[in-house]
Amino acid sequence: MGKDVVVGPADLPALLDRWVAAGVITPAQADRMRADLGPSRPLSPAAPREHHETSLAVEALGYLGSVLIVVASLLLASQYWNDLSTAGHLLVVGAAAVTLLLAGFAVPKRLGPAGLRMHAVLWLGATVSTAGFLGLLGNEVLEWQDEDLALLVFAGSTALAALLWWRLPTSLQQAVLVAGLAGTAGAAAAQLNAAEDELPGLAVWGVGAIWFLLGWGGVVRPRWSALLFGGISLIIGAGMTMPADGGLVLALVTAAALVSLAVLARDLLVLALGGWGAVQFLPIAVNEWFPGELAAAIALLGAGGLLVAVAIWIARRRDGHPATGGSAHRQYGVIPRQVAWTASAGVALTVTALLILLGTT
Repeated sequence: MGKDVVVGPADLPALLDRWVAAGVITPAQADRMRADLGPSRPLSPAAPREHHETSLAVEALGYLGSVLIVVASLLLASQYWNDLSTAGHLLVVGAAAVTLLLAGFAVPKRLGPAGLRMHAVLWLGATVSTAGFLGLLGNEVLEWQDEDLALLVFAGSTALAALLWWRLPTSLQQAVLVAGLAGTAGAAAAQLNAAEDELPGLAVWGVGAIWFLLGWGGVVRPRWSALLFGGISLIIGAGMTMPADGGLVLALVTAAALVSLAVLARDLLVLALGGWGAVQFLPIAVNEWFPGELAAAIALLGAGGLLVAVAIWIARRRDGHPATGGSAHRQYGVIPRQVAWTASAGVALTVTALLILLGTT
């Protein structure tokens, strides 16, 4: 048998406050109810406001604490670095990495979006500190240099970045992961043949292509950030392969492909990436193949006009669709997930085969 709950007039103000805080009724409705009961006091949803203010305060303190940890590490490094042993160097940087990592795990979930931002920033600091720790370990303990040291730093910090992105798949963690993967691939490619300068660029390009395809198919989310970071890796990697003729061809094809995909999907973000690539690559290609400032200027003028026309066309055709800013609800021409996986695997195998072929001959 249920038990009836008798509520008297004295209990109603507290109940109204609770209902407003829970979103059951609006403040205006609560004020009208209070008016029917007699003298009333203004009602305001204090609990949500106090919670929001508390979250902001905690977030600000978290950022301030992170800055203080970094500043303290830098002070120790600048004033006492030469007085510390190798173990002391590792201890200072390692302590900063562990502190930031544990602080990220300790952020309570109830803080909501503020907590997510704190997680991401703290773990970004932890990843960077881990890279510094590995750099010191490789340089001062293992006495590694150049490609070996770069591979150790990128591979180790990327492993941590992958774990943190799996735990917290935010755009910031994704950016750190893509940068680490690209750096690891480039450092690994540099091990094959130091005489082939374009190999690291080809490896970075491959990482960008794989990530871009996975984002295009919705495998990696948020999709807009996957396209952005994958596209940036594509452009940077293609630029690293120049000015060899093969690198110039790869760079121009990459920029043209991004612009074509932007037209196909009516996407301004991808068009911006393709336009960035065109501005970077066209002058170099024209000067390399058709020397003369006039030819480069004409090529840039034509490319600029074309990009402006395409941007206007995309913007007009997208009228009525959601904005193409950083929203997670962007509209894309999406390829099937299976196609994305298959295309990514094809890129990985092709780029790996090219790296082995070029690096061993």
